[in-house]
Amino acid sequence: MSEQWKLICKVKDVPLSGARLVPRGLAWQELPGVALFRTDEESVFAVLETVDVEPRASGARKYSVKVEDCKVYLDLEELSEPASRAEAALAGSFGVATRLAFG
Repeated sequence: MSEQWKLICKVKDVPLSGARLVPRGLAWQELPGVALFRTDEESVFAVLETVDVEPRASGARKYSVKVEDCKVYLDLEELSEPASRAEAALAGSFGVATRLAFG
């Protein structure tokens, strides 16, 4: 795992019931995002956006998360990697650019 941690949001911005979606890819690529889930006051996990009802128990791809000083970070290198062969083909020579626009 790289040390390229990208600040995503504050822990309090991830709802206890629900998820916060982190977009991936260029606008025209229409790639699934990464869903952040909070299990308690300071525990956050991240999985590839999925239609499964229970993402923690699904086979969805998991992403590294770091929580530090009440802030949530994701590994930028992991976010930029294609999640499947189909996604790699779609990304082509552009790769999977991660657009992170947070207010």
